[in-house]
Amino acid sequence: MGSRTLLIGREKEQLYLKSLLKSNLPVSTCFVINGPSGCGKSRLISSALSELEQLYDQKWAMINCVEGCSSGSHSLFSGISPKLMFELILQSVKLRYAPHSNINCRCEGTPQFIEQLVQLLLEISNESESENVFDQADKLRDADPILLPLLVRLGSFIEDELGRSQFRSQTISLATILITRSPWEKFSNQTFHLEPIVIPIHSYTRDQMTSILISIAPPNADPKRFSRFVDLLLTVCFPVCRNAGELIYLMESNWSAFEEPVNKGFVAASDEWTQWKLAQPTLKRSLANLYLRAQPSLSITNTGSSYNSGVVELPYFTKYLLIAAFMASYNPRTADKKFLVKNSEKQSLRKKKQEKMSVKTKALLNGPQAFPLDRLFAIFHALLRDESTPIPTSSLLLSQVACLTCLGLLNATNSAIVAGGFLTTGLGAISTGHNQSETDPLANPRYRCMLSYEAARAIAKSLDFDLPAHLTDFYGT
Repeated sequence: MGSRTLLIGREKEQLYLKSLLKSNLPVSTCFVINGPSGCGKSRLISSALSELEQLYDQKWAMINCVEGCSSGSHSLFSGISPKLMFELILQSVKLRYAPHSNINCRCEGTPQFIEQLVQLLLEISNESESENVFDQADKLRDADPILLPLLVRLGSFIEDELGRSQFRSQTISLATILITRSPWEKFSNQTFHLEPIVIPIHSYTRDQMTSILISIAPPNADPKRFSRFVDLLLTVCFPVCRNAGELIYLMESNWSAFEEPVNKGFVAASDEWTQWKLAQPTLKRSLANLYLRAQPSLSITNTGSSYNSGVVELPYFTKYLLIAAFMASYNPRTADKKFLVKNSEKQSLRKKKQEKMSVKTKALLNGPQAFPLDRLFAIFHALLRDESTPIPTSSLLLSQVACLTCLGLLNATNSAIVAGGFLTTGLGAISTGHNQSETDPLANPRYRCMLSYEAARAIAKSLDFDLPAHLTDFYGT
């Protein structure tokens, strides 16, 4: 194993990890890699296991616990959360090593999961060691209570199941690796039958971070000038941030500002003092953007004329769904018929004046108001009643509402009952024998549209939709 395969700043940890995992009978069936965010834990594990796969044909799969674990509010549903994680493990291993296997990834409980995992490992492992890596394992603390102990002892359960099967002559060695930011004491309090081996990972030192940034320098960068830039960047940012991902992002976003005066001839390449003075304000402003990377889909300027239709990359129907949410947040329910029904009764001038005087403050100044899910879908279907394209089914619309909520464009009044979650999936399709109340938070969750008026008007303009004509604040002006 040459030194060229070792990660910068993680040479000792990588060698130690490979020494623990490279034998067919590892020291333990569970390892915990803990450390602060941005210290290279996932990269370390991926690099070490990839090398072991090349040298010893060891199989491994990375599972993201965010995908397989529900939140703490869902942990009461003991039949749901473990099932999601079980199927995610089976799918991850199968897609990586046996995509054409006939083994079904669906399972109803722990015994069936263990049985199917043994069958899958027998098909792909060839009596070599296998590892399941669980990234962001902090989510396991809020999952079903049986999930974490089962994953810690997964290797033992596999051996027991193999001994009861007809393949008892074969050997399967399975290790579980948990990647977490929390110390192991917050998981177990020493109540497990088998305590895992804990490998702490510390933050990068300044010298290590300097070596990492210099190793990924742009190809056309002058080595000496780039080294000065890295030193300046770490002088300003390293005392307040040691997250490698954030520092790499700041390096990539600020290098052009540091290089621009030299390229334009304003500053000599050897004038380090002037380069420092010109780049220092930009680097200091970058401190305000730590952990707050700008999202391209939300970076819309205050003027609609400067909007580029490619900024908000959303599907066609999703844009209409977002416009419907904006109208529901900034229009009263009584105005829906006036704006969306073609043959609604015409108001007299006196009635219009009374309605205008009753609203002293504009809705845009009051902020977004909460609206129920059924009202959102009603406005959406009313906006598209003249469209020739078929309107998506309710299940697809629910998935789009969940996506808009994840993007921060919609905000659920209660995150535990967000549409598309465990508590709302399929509730609308179940007949209970009586009418459900409009205010029932389970059957009809409420949302707010967090889109600004300028962004909503820009999206409506891309759809050739006159948004101001459908808002009470601008009606009649």
